[in-house]
Amino acid sequence: MKEGYTWRAIPHDYPNWQNVHYHYDIWAKEDEDGVSLLDRILGKLVEMERKENGREAKTTMLIVDSKSIQNADTAESKGYDAGKKLLE
Repeated sequence: MKEGYTWRAIPHDYPNWQNVHYHYDIWAKEDEDGVSLLDRILGKLVEMERKENGREAKTTMLIVDSKSIQNADTAESKGYDAGKKLLE
């Protein structure tokens, strides 16, 4: 079972997949700060939504799951594949 869409399987009411992919690549390209235009836009939309709901624009808390914490110091050297154990 695949998750998400492949580019060729986007809904028929979208433009052809090559055009969608082309524009996505432009929007997802990271700038010198390592942040893409898409990330900046999505961040602004989240801030606007939070303000409309009477909340602080920026989040004040982050919750990290226990699997991420257990793997944090070894992920770079061993790799991480969605919780699957990897042989070294």
